[in-house]
Amino acid sequence: MIMNGEQMNNEKASAAAAASSATVTTETERGAVEYRLQERERFLRTLIGNLPGVVYRCRLDENFTSEFLSDGCLELTGYAPDELTTRRTATWDDIIHAEDRERVRAQIKSWLGDHAAQGKPPLEISYRIIHRNGALRHVRDRFRFINDAPSGAVVALEGFIADITERTLADERVRDSEARYRLLAENMCDLVCLHHLDGRYEYVSPSSLALLGYAPEEMLGKTPYDFMHEEEIACVRDDTHARLLRGETDLTVDYRMRQKSGEYVWLESMVQLVRNKSDEAAQILSVSRDITKRKTAEEERAAAQEEIAQLFLNEQSLRQEADVARREADRANQAKDEFLQLISHEFRTPLTTIKTLARIMQKDGESAEEKQEYLEIIAAECDRQIDMILNLLDVARVEEGSIDLRSEPVDINRVLASCDKIERYAANAREQAFDVEYAADLPRARGDEKAIRRALCSIIENAIKYTAHSGSINIAAERVTYVRSDAETDEAATRTSREPKAIDEILVSISDTGRGIHAEDIPHLFQKFYRGKNPVPHDQSLDGTPDDAMGRAETPGVGLGLYLAKRLVTELGGRLEVESTVGRGSCFKIYFAVWNDATDKIDQIDEYGYDEHGERAR
Repeated sequence: MIMNGEQMNNEKASAAAAASSATVTTETERGAVEYRLQERERFLRTLIGNLPGVVYRCRLDENFTSEFLSDGCLELTGYAPDELTTRRTATWDDIIHAEDRERVRAQIKSWLGDHAAQGKPPLEISYRIIHRNGALRHVRDRFRFINDAPSGAVVALEGFIADITERTLADERVRDSEARYRLLAENMCDLVCLHHLDGRYEYVSPSSLALLGYAPEEMLGKTPYDFMHEEEIACVRDDTHARLLRGETDLTVDYRMRQKSGEYVWLESMVQLVRNKSDEAAQILSVSRDITKRKTAEEERAAAQEEIAQLFLNEQSLRQEADVARREADRANQAKDEFLQLISHEFRTPLTTIKTLARIMQKDGESAEEKQEYLEIIAAECDRQIDMILNLLDVARVEEGSIDLRSEPVDINRVLASCDKIERYAANAREQAFDVEYAADLPRARGDEKAIRRALCSIIENAIKYTAHSGSINIAAERVTYVRSDAETDEAATRTSREPKAIDEILVSISDTGRGIHAEDIPHLFQKFYRGKNPVPHDQSLDGTPDDAMGRAETPGVGLGLYLAKRLVTELGGRLEVESTVGRGSCFKIYFAVWNDATDKIDQIDEYGYDEHGERAR
């Protein structure tokens, strides 16, 4: 193709423009690369300058001539970097402590053979340097050997030197402290131990040999429980050790440890927790001392004190026995006096009645019916006398625990009729209404007829005495049947069967319109000779019967009747309850079991312990 002149000029212009554009692009890229290199160099210098130590490169010659030192050199050595690199004011070899200089050189030379190859891990050596101001500094030098590229020979060292003065001094202080404590532990008599949290010995002071006969290494890895007396193991482990692990500290405990010889010594240990930097329990520290002599002295002192206390107790016991004997003698004298009073009181009234009626019968003018009535009264009073004598005998036998009661079916209506004959005269003498209610078809009770009559008469006499003139006495009997499920009142039934038990009993109620009984007196009402701490006043002008012959108008009698009644009812398997309202009267409820022909058996032994043939029962 043939181009004209204009076309050729255009081609030349385009080529020149393209060359100019390529030149501009190359210059731009070169500038960007140089900028990035400068920024990287600035970043590295800033990074190296902020490191807490010295980044360096030095030749591998006799003086370790420095080729590069970072800005940290001034703070570490007191020399500016250029003083050791260009101006040569001093060399790095000059500032190494004279005592360490040869050691450092020898160590580096010894490493040249094994660590000269490229890529080997860095090496580390510690030594001392002398600061420009004369101060001693401890440094750690971590470096690598640098190989020449063409020849592969080691030509330089490149590394980082850090100031470890504070840490080195701290380590030295710790070592000195440990040495001092070790010196104390090895020369003191007390046993000093460090334990793992589970109790295993981690450190045992040499005093273990003198104290227990074991060398320290014989105890390491074991626990105190391997040497402790079995009687103390549970207490120390479950109390002291457990409290330590819960965070308590500064505890003291005494226990026995077995020596190598097999004998035991008493130790007193003070234990506390050792915590780490995170305030977590890490170890247990114990300091133990031999307190065997102290324990022996304490035991001897305790034995002496116990002996003295025993002598004192013996003396006190003798005094108490003497006091008891004296009180018993006083009570015996008092009982004798009360017994004599009881005899004079309880016998005088019936005898007076018998004597009076006998004289009346000696006079003319009395009809046959009246004389018969008088004879019946005399017979009733004689029966009362006999019953009184039996009561006295029964009190004595009850006190001796030798009372013999029969088990027989008893007609309660017949007993009430007998009581009516005996007690109605006394009620009539006080113009009291005396009513006895008999129950039809009443089953027989299980008990002793004479004992039941004596118990009921005692309660009736008590009601008559404490009821004023024109008052009333009411006596009634009935059959009661109910279900008892209370465990407190029927423990035996509850133990053998969970089902409620049907109870069949005969209830005799003796109620009066007398003075009543204070609530605080009721719990003591059936105690022997108890007459009440809170007597209820009454009109003495209406109370002139011989029952007040004792001179105690507020509370006549000596307090024996209810005691005997309670004892007899209880011995017969019955129970006695009382309800009372002050100023309105009282009601005594006596319960007897119903006779069961299928299960109950008649006792052929009489009240004095003789059988039907007159033989003494055994």
